[in-house]
Order: sequence, then structure tokens, then C-alpha cells
Amino acid sequence: MSLLTRWLFTFLLLICPKPAVGQDPMRGWQWQNPLPQGNSINAIRFASDKQRGWAVGADGAILRTQDGGFEWDEQESPVNTTLYGLYVKDRSRAVISGARGIILTTANGGRKWVPRPTGVRDHLFSLSFSPDDPSYGWAVGTFGRIISTTDGGVTWKTQNARTTAHLFSVAFANTKAGIAVGSRGTLLVTNNGGAEWKQEGGLSAGLLTSVAFSSPKRAVVVGYAGTILETDDGGLSWRSIDSLISTDLFAVFFADDKLGWAAGDSGVVLTTGDGGTIWLPVNVRTSPKLVTVYFADEMLGWAAGADGLVVRTDDGGLSWRRLTEGGRDDLARIFFLDNSRGWAVGSRGKILFTSSGGKNWTVRPSGTTARLNSLQFVNGKVGWAVGDNGTVIHSVNGGVTWAPVAIDVKEDLLGLHFLSAERGWIVGSRGAILRTNDGGQTWQFQRANTFNWLEDVRFTDENQGVAVGSNGTILRTQDGGETWKRVDQNLKEWLYALAFADAERGYAVGARGIILRTDDGGASWKDLESGFTTNLFAVAVDGRNEVLVAGDQGRILQSTDAGQTWELQPTITSSPLYSVAYRGGTNIWVAGRGGAILRRTEPIATVKIPVPRLPPALRRSPPKIQPQASQTPLEFDDGDIPRAVPPDKKPVRPEKR
Repeated sequence: MSLLTRWLFTFLLLICPKPAVGQDPMRGWQWQNPLPQGNSINAIRFASDKQRGWAVGADGAILRTQDGGFEWDEQESPVNTTLYGLYVKDRSRAVISGARGIILTTANGGRKWVPRPTGVRDHLFSLSFSPDDPSYGWAVGTFGRIISTTDGGVTWKTQNARTTAHLFSVAFANTKAGIAVGSRGTLLVTNNGGAEWKQEGGLSAGLLTSVAFSSPKRAVVVGYAGTILETDDGGLSWRSIDSLISTDLFAVFFADDKLGWAAGDSGVVLTTGDGGTIWLPVNVRTSPKLVTVYFADEMLGWAAGADGLVVRTDDGGLSWRRLTEGGRDDLARIFFLDNSRGWAVGSRGKILFTSSGGKNWTVRPSGTTARLNSLQFVNGKVGWAVGDNGTVIHSVNGGVTWAPVAIDVKEDLLGLHFLSAERGWIVGSRGAILRTNDGGQTWQFQRANTFNWLEDVRFTDENQGVAVGSNGTILRTQDGGETWKRVDQNLKEWLYALAFADAERGYAVGARGIILRTDDGGASWKDLESGFTTNLFAVAVDGRNEVLVAGDQGRILQSTDAGQTWELQPTITSSPLYSVAYRGGTNIWVAGRGGAILRRTEPIATVKIPVPRLPPALRRSPPKIQPQASQTPLEFDDGDIPRAVPPDKKPVRPEKR
């Protein structure tokens, strides 16, 4: 395929809805962490009763609460595209905007969401309805797209914005006065309901993300690098406010003409009590990315953002507590010893354990804050995990406790494989390879003759082993690692993972959709040409011919014929998946960005992917995408934002007869 064809294919994968099987909202997968789901939340809004609300986000996520956010249920979405904008009129009626010109409305509390024709295919990032007449509404999106409605969202028509800049937010003070903001410092003002939009220039060159009115004439705009702009005359003139921060801000909201809040990256929340002139910062624990904020009054508010996180405040934003379950640290590796017992490791030294097949996960103290990259249990008691800066930890009680192992290594350790309780290997950055023959009591360096990063290692017996890594590196040993020889495949892609079905057949995956197969124990490899250009981070096998691969954009590929053909499994997330545990049938777990853990619940439903018959083009591998690292030290209490506790319910008095 040509580079242009590859680029177009990748672009279409990003913007097109994923194939759905019978429009099943769960599509055969179940979230196990975080809960109720881990897709990014882009908007959260509540009805005036402060109890009924919705949150919408990536992969068609629509969540509803009827108790102020303490419990959420997923509602069926007729689309699988990302949902961005949300307007809640009352307990029953709401409107959603999303990618590819999507507008959804409900009049029955979300039991049914109805797609509304818009006549556009642009991504619609934001919605606004007039406070004094909610029949009038506007949505804005990519390439300067603005559409409007006069019947509450049922029908829409296009307005002329006279700009090609992407518009990320829109707000209206009434049916006439509105402001829209977007990329390249774009700021549009209208005084006639959008019949004409005037662009205000020279205010900011950066990206403006959100706008909100605090009164009919006063409005505040926020954006990247801590940008805050303010107007007191409906947008005729503007002034810049020093926020005293350089963090990107994604959302701003006002409860009245004085009280307002802004939220952004790194858990930053700003609050103002004078309409937006002076802002005071409050940081949310673990520094999450918050992209939406909403307040019902001066005390009660909600914010949401990456990895499905929803938080609530009952003190005006001074403190925040989680309304969602589970951690959101990136998980680099998931491992199941059987269909019940499993472990996952990742950022901030996080170790999760389940004895219920993933129905419940608990945090196990690791004793380290280093990112853990891989783990393996050789039996129900003995396990190993490795991580950054030469971290090696060991458990002899099923992972209940872990002890550090002193090794004179400073390199990041990325992969490990134990052939038995006594014999194991570890690989890492700068060609590091270590071996133990005594159950980890001592470790010896092995000479790899390379400074490339080594991501994974597998041995099929005490002598035969393979390691893979950066720059298409494939190393093979036939003497237990005493000597390693490079297998020259003329590859440049970064190879991330290995799996062997037996002594002869194995698979390796890597950047830009590369999938390799060996039928001679790693002496030679064949490019299986997956048909994808997304990075593939994990591979697992169930026998010689059944292979499961996972990677960027939540992509999961399966082959039942040793890679001759590949089938795409529809999933419920577009988050990168770094690891897969496969024990055959529906016993499949995947893990990745933001603490995502999903388990297969139904037989695999697939969409066949045609394999190109053209010779593979010369590919260049991008550097490995590193999971995000938090700056907060790990604590045994999970180190996360404290869980919100519902207020005690008052007893209901019987009605007087």
C-alpha cells in the first residue's frame, strides 16, 4: 500500500464508527475496571432536581444517574462514535452532539435516544441552548461548522461562521447573544442568533476550549496554557486575565453572576467568586485530566474527564471525591494463572489481583512507585514483576506481599519469562538480559551485543529462546542465553511482544500493524500482513493456530488459521490496549491505558479484514508509546481520589390521608 493509502486507512479508522453486532451496546465485552466504564467522559450535566443527570463520552458512552451520581447505569446508544456535547433540559429531555454530525435526543429519560438529521458530517464538539427559550439551540464543530435548531433539537440548519478553524465550544446568553471559540485563538460573537458571526482578532493565538456566560453581558473564555479571557459587554471588547498557571484549561462554568469554576489538565480546578476576575486554584488528587465541569448551585458540582472518571464536590470545589470505582493507572501487563486468579501491573507500582475472574479487583501493595512493566506467576504462590530503573520484586504468597530483589541494574526492565520456578530471564533497555538458575537468588548478565531496547522474551525449553525489541530487533539463543544472535529480517518496526504455542511456532507483534510468525523456533520469520497500521502491543495464543492481538485504538485482532486471515473484534473502547491474557473460548482479558480491564462475555463476533496481497511497503517505526505516569506516590489506600459516600437518606414520612 502507498503511504497515502495507509494514511487514509488510518484516518478512516479513527473517525468511522466501529462495526456493531446487532447494535449490542456491550458488544460481547464487559468493563471490569474502571467501573461503570473507562472511556473518556466529555460532558456531564444535571437536571434542576440535582439528582437526574447524564455523562457522555468516547465510543458512544451514555451514562445516567438518578441519585446525584453515586450510581450510574449505561444507556443504549444508537451510535458507536464519540459523543462530545450535552444539554439537559429536565429529568426527561436531553440532547447530545457527537462525531460525524451526530445529534441525539431523548424525551423519556434516555430509555430511547433518537438520531436527528443534521445534514453535516463534521464532529460537533459542543451544544448550547438559550436559557430563556430552550427551543433555540446551537452546535459547533470541525472546520468552523455551526448548526442551529428552533425546535429543541429535532431539526437543524447550517449557519455561516466565515472561518475554517475548529470550534470547540459555544454558549448563548439568550436567543440572540452568543459566543463560539476554537483553534488558532478563534473567537466568534453574534448578536442576532447566529445569522451573522463576527470574528474578534488578536486576543490569543492558542487554542480556546470553552466559553460560559455569567450574565447576559459578561462571559469568560478559557484555553490552553492557562488562558482566560473576559468580556463585560457581550463580546465587543475583551481583556486577558492572569490565571497564574500554565496548565491547559478545558472547561468553564458559572452557577450565577459571581461563582464560577474552570477545570483542566493535571487535576487543576480554578474557582472565582467575583465573576471571573480573580481565580484561585484547587488541585484534585492524582492529577486527572478533567474536561467538563458543571455546578447545580454554589456548593454542589461535578467534573469528569479521562478514563471514565467522574468526581463530585459538596463544598463549592474545595474538595472532590470519586463517583466511579477502580483505579486509573495505566496497566502494562495482565496475567491469569487460571480462569479465576489473575494479576495486573502498571504505573506507580500498581498491582491488582482478582480471584473471581476479574469480577472484583483489589490493590496489593508492591512497595515501589516505579512503573511495573511485566509480571508472571510460575504457580499459585511464586510470582515476579519487573519495572523501570532496574526494579525487580518477588512474591512467595500469591502476590499478597512483595519484596524487592537487589540487582545491580539501572536500566528499565520491560519483559520477563520463567520457564520453571528455578530458571528465568529478564530483558530491558540498552540490550539488558539477565538470567537466574536458582529461583532468583542470583542473577547473571548475558551478552546481547546490542544496545536496542528489548521488550519481551520467551523460552520454549532450557536452551531455545527469543527476545524482541526496538528497530526490528529479534535475538535468538540456542544455549540458554550464553550467546545471542540477531535474526536479520530487514525490519525497522519496534517489536513489543512475543508468544509461542510450541517449540516451533511463535508470533511477534509491533508498531504499524506488524505481525510476524515463525515456524522454526525463531530462526526465520514471516510478515503476516495484518492490514492495519496501528501499533500492536500484545499477543497471546491458544494452540498453534489461534492467535489474539491487541493494540492502539482498542483494536483486537484474531486469527484461527495461524495468521492467514485476520478478524476484527468489535470492542467497547478506543483506549490503547497494552496486554492480553487468553485462555481459550471466552476466557479473554485485555488491559491498557487508564486502568482499562475488559473481559470477553460472549463467543467472538468478528468482521473479516482483507489481507493485502501487495508486498509490504518499507515502514518506519515510531518510538514506543509510554503509558502515562502519575506524580503521586503510591499508597496502600490506592493513592486515588477518595470515594464519595452518599449522604444518609432521611426516613420518608408517610403521606397524610
